[in-house]
Amino acid sequence: MRWGSMIKRKACFIVVILPCAAVYYCLKFTFRAVEETLDVVYTARQQHRVKTRKRPKSKPLAVVPSVSKSKSKGTPASPPTKTSFLHLPPEIRLMIYRLVLGGPAIMQVRPTYSVRGPRPDAWASRQGIRDDADEPSKALRLTIGLGGSPLRQLVSPPRAGCVVYGCVSQLICGETHYLGLTRYRRDEMVYYTDLMRTSRVVYVEALDLLYAEHTISLFGVEMARYFCRNASPEGMKRVRFAHVALIIPSSSWSSPLHKRSVKDSMKLLRDSLPHLQQLDVEVAVVWGQPKNAGRFWSWLTGDGVLGQFGGLEKFVLKASAYVPFTRRPYGNWAAWTPQYELLESWDDGEYQALKARVTSLDEAVVSS
Repeated sequence: MRWGSMIKRKACFIVVILPCAAVYYCLKFTFRAVEETLDVVYTARQQHRVKTRKRPKSKPLAVVPSVSKSKSKGTPASPPTKTSFLHLPPEIRLMIYRLVLGGPAIMQVRPTYSVRGPRPDAWASRQGIRDDADEPSKALRLTIGLGGSPLRQLVSPPRAGCVVYGCVSQLICGETHYLGLTRYRRDEMVYYTDLMRTSRVVYVEALDLLYAEHTISLFGVEMARYFCRNASPEGMKRVRFAHVALIIPSSSWSSPLHKRSVKDSMKLLRDSLPHLQQLDVEVAVVWGQPKNAGRFWSWLTGDGVLGQFGGLEKFVLKASAYVPFTRRPYGNWAAWTPQYELLESWDDGEYQALKARVTSLDEAVVSS
């Protein structure tokens, strides 16, 4: 009797449970393979976009002509028959630009569309970057811990059963939550910066709000090159605050290709932002302390990388070595945030000397 019931249960398990389990695992691994394939395709497309996209040629901004005067002094000028947005006083137009573009904020550049967020409340009115006392970016550590990169800045922890986590929504500079630069309609996507496409006059007047009052945050040398190749030439001349995160591998930092890439990107950034006043550089070494730490520090602070800047009002450098995970994280956000430690070769005296050198007005004359 028992033997017969046991055989029936086994037969039921084989006939019903095993096929269902096989279908479940087939679908699970199929969906996972599809997600990985789409992720590879997305990364390849972003990499191609960053390498190839470049702003089209355009005419330089001309001086806006003044209102034409009457040809004959005796005859008064006839009143205009039509009015437009440009007939408003400049002060009112500036208020409208601020309502559309927002006030001073942090702008994090991405390959597709950039994101922005407010500056921390603790910052002073003229402060555009962090201070030496501030800790390294936790959002940057989390993004790197989750496998993010300059080409893939929006990342999230993997699913934990039925729990699905959202993307990282904090800026790597300032730690504030970001907002998109678009608003959606039923039939189209509208960018707030589309206001600048109205006319050349509006474009010129809004440049200062978009570039001079924002902190431009660049994730990696890829975004530094992408920004310099695609941003407005007139706008880049107005940039005053910049934050750059350099992701440097601990094992291959000394390769000639990598060193030349970092050096050329920093030179391009220096030449493209001639009126830069405040610069915040955060170096993240992944994973562990760099090989030949003394040589790494000398190369980083030398004239080839950070030492080539000059004439700055404020300069901040944060350099950390990310500690590798002892085991694969699992669960919430905190589990994917790697620990960090100060570089073994960090020297406060040399850092202060570098700070004094790049904030010296004499260095501005030499670099120009």
